[in-house]
Amino acid sequence: MLTTKPIRVFFKYAIPSILGLLAISSAGIIDGYFVGNYVGPTALAAMNMSYPIITIIIGFSFMFAVGSSVICGKLMGENNLKEANNIFSKSIIFIIFSSILLALLLYFNLDNIFSLFNAKEDLKNLTVNYLSIIVFFMPILMVAIVLDFFVRVDEQPNLAFLALVSSAIANIVLDYIFIVEYDLGIQAAAYATGISQVLIFFILFPYFLSKKSSFSFIKPYGNFSSIFKAMKNGSSEFINESSAGITVIIFNYIMLQKFGTFGVTAYTIIGYFITVSLMINFAIADSMQPVLSKNFGALNYLRIGKFLKIASIFLISIAVVLVTFILSYPDVLIELFLEGEHKKDIENLTLQFIYYSWPAFLFSGINILITSYFTSIQKPFYSIIIAISRSFIFPISLIIILPIYLGNIGIFVTLALSEFFTFLIAIYLFLKKREKMPTSLIIN
Repeated sequence: MLTTKPIRVFFKYAIPSILGLLAISSAGIIDGYFVGNYVGPTALAAMNMSYPIITIIIGFSFMFAVGSSVICGKLMGENNLKEANNIFSKSIIFIIFSSILLALLLYFNLDNIFSLFNAKEDLKNLTVNYLSIIVFFMPILMVAIVLDFFVRVDEQPNLAFLALVSSAIANIVLDYIFIVEYDLGIQAAAYATGISQVLIFFILFPYFLSKKSSFSFIKPYGNFSSIFKAMKNGSSEFINESSAGITVIIFNYIMLQKFGTFGVTAYTIIGYFITVSLMINFAIADSMQPVLSKNFGALNYLRIGKFLKIASIFLISIAVVLVTFILSYPDVLIELFLEGEHKKDIENLTLQFIYYSWPAFLFSGINILITSYFTSIQKPFYSIIIAISRSFIFPISLIIILPIYLGNIGIFVTLALSEFFTFLIAIYLFLKKREKMPTSLIIN
């Protein structure tokens, strides 16, 4: 990370991360394929209704995993391995206890939570049935997410890739067995997802017991203030995930009011396209976090600039390819998820979403990269500003205001405008911070 040519380091970390997260997101999309085609559009809508709760849980995991791992990356860049192991051990202890507490809290309140949506009884029941199973598996997934980030900091991106790909393959196989062969309904998708996520833990955990690992479990010393510092540093990741979930709640509510259950189904389908784009963006940004944090600890500021330039070019190139593909073949992609008598109505809504929201793909990657950059150099306030702008402030305010003046088009353009306005803020903050670096962070 500190001495190899930047372009080689970038591809060493970015490619496994992209492939791993794409594997996970594709498994989620295949979940949607099986549920949409073999269970029905209401079940597909129920999976989307579950998304906000899942993002809050995963957001908490990311907050902790990113915040603690970049601190350890900086410590390793400073050759302070003892304190890195101390924070690593505290992190695992904390995430185990907090994940169990959070899962129990959600499990006993799911029915009350979804009573607030005013959804039809069949949609509500399917959502609660699906989530009650997912929540059961969440503690082990949350621990696995933390282990995944520490594996990357320890310069083992291929192991992280293996864990994610294995989980994705298991999810697809179990989907087919449980949904198609045994016709177990939406619960089958939940069990397939949960069991496959457990696999990530069992692949990653043994590494930290081996001699290859730079990290080892030790008896923690000192107070737990470092844990709160890690949570503060990773707070932008929590905001990215959880506020995105809140945005989905608002979108689901508006789509329910405007178009009924099939509006939620249409939003679910476009959500899969957006997920692929976001997974690539997050994969590149996440893969750069340990690299940037280590170089920050070693005071290699010019090297950080080179990594950011390479990542930016790659993100923009990928976005152009994805937009071209989606605009060229929207009908083919929609066909994957829809069968039955209401197919045409849902398809028309989905196409409108695609045609108005595609510009979001062009800006989201840079927004996420700059957020990760600020987290890596332990400037959480700037990260929070960008994260809360793209995931909460702009989406919520625009989706309330724009339909008043633009009608339904206002709903469809909200995502694109949110990313664009956030892009302007992110670039401003980046240029402002660059001027204050101890050695000029020049990207040229």
